[in-house]
Formats: sequence, C-alpha cells, structure tokens
Amino acid sequence: DSVVSADESAANAIIVSGLRGQPRSVTDSAVPVDVFSEETIERASQTDTLDILQTLIPSYTVNRAANTTSDTFIRAPSLRGLPADKTLLLVNGRRRHKSASVGVSGYGSHAADSAVIPAIALKSIEVLRDGAAAQYGSDAIAGVINYELKDDNHGGSLVAQVGQYYEGDGESVQIAGNIGLPLTDNGFIN
Repeated sequence: DSVVSADESAANAIIVSGLRGQPRSVTDSAVPVDVFSEETIERASQTDTLDILQTLIPSYTVNRAANTTSDTFIRAPSLRGLPADKTLLLVNGRRRHKSASVGVSGYGSHAADSAVIPAIALKSIEVLRDGAAAQYGSDAIAGVINYELKDDNHGGSLVAQVGQYYEGDGESVQIAGNIGLPLTDNGFIN
C-alpha cells in the first residue's frame, strides 16, 4: 500500500460545486474551489460551524447581533463582503432553504441558516467563489458553500469542550456526538 500525504489527497478530492459535467478533482476544475477535509475542519478548534468557516475562509465573516431581533438566533454570514442572501448554501449538492427570518440589522437580507448544521456532521466543505452566479443564478453572486455530510454506516465520535472566562464570570460547555448505523444492506443513518 502506498502512503498519500494530506496535500496529495486534497488535490485529488472529487468536487461537485461549480461543475456542470463530470465530477472533477480540485486540480482540473475550471474555477478555483476550496475543499476543506474533515481533518481540516477538526483542526479549526471550534465547535460552531459558522466560526469554523470564519477561521478557514478569508473572505467569510459572521457578525453577532444584539439581543433585539431574530438576528440574535440566525447569524447571517457574509462572503466577499456581500449580503448573506448572495451566498448559495448547498447540503450534499442540493440547495438549502432560506430561513424564516429576514435580517433587519445590516443588509436586511434573507439567507439560509447554516448554523443548524453541526460541525461534527461535516465530512468536507467546498467553497466556490468565482463564476458561481453564471452557474447557479443571482443568489450565488458572492459564491457557493457546499456542506458534504458524513455518510459512514459504522463508527462514531464524541467531542466535549469545556471552558471558563478569565475573570470567572461564565463557563462554556459544549458536547457533540456522531454515530453511523447501517440501515438494511444498502442504506445508513448518520
């Protein structure tokens, strides 16, 4: 068996975002696509999917709103400085529906809620920034983010993160789990 480095395996990863024909690898795609593997996502040392993306993607920002509107619960991300509704969110290559909340602070955009997808459920993240509107339409002017979910039919993982603020004025506890189970001979639940 040959050993493949992380850089080589990332270069040979098959991508689906930004393609109309056969699936391609990162190196022979017509447009630049960032592919973040499961290992890269885990190394981000965050448990919130939005914070992980903010760490990995230079042009991705997420603001925290004051406790006044639904913006407190549905944090609208911005890719390339454009409103949240200009970024198309895909899950396993399919469009994710928009949230029920219209952001009133900032741009007033109506975006998909990507925070409901836990980071522990992600197998990879594909980010297409250039040429996305030509392929997907006006809701992809800033780009496309495709979440590829785990599809293992066995095994699992558990992550616990505990912290305390410096002055002792608050604690943080986060626990996340993932398990894959077979469902008949050809299916799975993850």
